Amino acid sequence: MDKSSQVAGLNRRLRAAVIVTAAIAVAAIILAPLPVAAFQRQQPQVIRKPRPDADNDVFKGCFKTDKNGRKWPCFRINNPAANLTMFDCNIENRMGTEMYLDCEGDQRAYYMSPGDMWYERYASVFDPAPPPRYFNMERTSPKVSCEWGCAGNKMTGVVVWDEQWPEAWSCREVGGDGQCRFVFENNKEVVLVTRAGRRVLGDLPIKECSKNWWGYGGWLPFGLGCTYPKHDHDYYGKIKR
Repeated sequence: MDKSSQVAGLNRRLRAAVIVTAAIAVAAIILAPLPVAAFQRQQPQVIRKPRPDADNDVFKGCFKTDKNGRKWPCFRINNPAANLTMFDCNIENRMGTEMYLDCEGDQRAYYMSPGDMWYERYASVFDPAPPPRYFNMERTSPKVSCEWGCAGNKMTGVVVWDEQWPEAWSCREVGGDGQCRFVFENNKEVVLVTRAGRRVLGDLPIKECSKNWWGYGGWLPFGLGCTYPKHDHDYYGKIKR
């Protein structure tokens, strides 16, 4: 091989090396991670503005007043952060025998053995705050009425919760005194028990029946010879015959 051929081959190898080096440099630039600032420019952050309490000034100075004189600020209607006021008032069976409650809005009656406690939560119907998504509040009355039954005795219109009770405010889950109990007692009374004390709401009609009424109790229909004993308070509801 002459000298000119050797020079030409060396030049080709040098050009090839330069091309490979340039390609590697370009690839490194392309594959290199973008700076944080450049990424942020490409992916702008979405800033969510908190929803205002009222969206407008319509509710300024607006209050809803319930029958106990408590004022509820109207701006809670449009405030998704406002927590609906909830109450706890547990129902207890201290009758010494099984009883049941069939309350409005419930799908079935609840049977309670002696000593059972039924944990209940009630939502305020006066508080304009939006209810939680998981809480389905169809009740519009401050009262919850039930049919009550025990040992063949039945009553309708037995109110187990009323947000207008003077003691109701202390039954709040948040900020209340707690320990609110609605008790059916074995002395045939319905009693509301709170930290403030006990208040008898009314009596229960428990019939007393003679099994040998005038000597013919063996063949007389059930109900004949039954009387309601004297009681100290008005019946708490309406007797269902």
